[in-house]
Amino acid sequence: MIRNLNLDIQPGEMIGLVGHSGSGKSTLVNLINRFYDVTEGSIQLDGVDVRRLAVADYRRNIGLVLQEPFLFFGTVAENIAYGKPNATRAEIVAAARAAHAHEFILRLPHGYDSVVGERGQGLSGGERQRISIARALLIDPRLLILDEATSAVDTETEKEIQKALDNLVQGRTTIAIAHRLSTLRKADRVVVMDGGGIVEVAPQDALMAAKGVYGRLYEAQARRAEEDAQAAGLTLAAHEGEKV
Repeated sequence: MIRNLNLDIQPGEMIGLVGHSGSGKSTLVNLINRFYDVTEGSIQLDGVDVRRLAVADYRRNIGLVLQEPFLFFGTVAENIAYGKPNATRAEIVAAARAAHAHEFILRLPHGYDSVVGERGQGLSGGERQRISIARALLIDPRLLILDEATSAVDTETEKEIQKALDNLVQGRTTIAIAHRLSTLRKADRVVVMDGGGIVEVAPQDALMAAKGVYGRLYEAQARRAEEDAQAAGLTLAAHEGEKV
């Protein structure tokens, strides 16, 4: 549940949204998407209450890139054009190029006409994600919502996806839900949520210097990453020892 939340996001601004599970991040994003509407207060777009807008018209201005991208049974081209079914092949290819997806698509048996299974079966996680980014690029949304689009891929694939995301966020108002706080380096401001409200909001550097809620979250995550890396090193050393 969201309580006493006031947040103004400027056109073209990138906002990072962080907080523990249950802090209200997903609820806020669902309200912005109008999966349901507020019962008190309002969400306004350019000063207009979004409840006064037709849902279909409103959502045409929103692009979503989720942690688990939704792909359906159909061709690669059809999946990219999901939000703009009348898109030309040239528009689809341009979006795929910007999403760093064109090269791997051409390697598929039938290129853009290759059929993918339900939920993108037959494609890797990174390939599915880049098709999802191409889909968002094609509709050219005014508002972009990212839900940790790189959290489920390896480091090399993450670099490719990050390049695609850099193209996607350029010039757009962006709300990025972040599970890995290191991904928020390019955010203009970071909004820290807890208990359905905002407890901190400032640029990342300022939050780190303040050593408040965000600073503690960041340090805890950095420690976990270091412990995981050390554990992985010990595991590798143990396996190498077994071979000797």
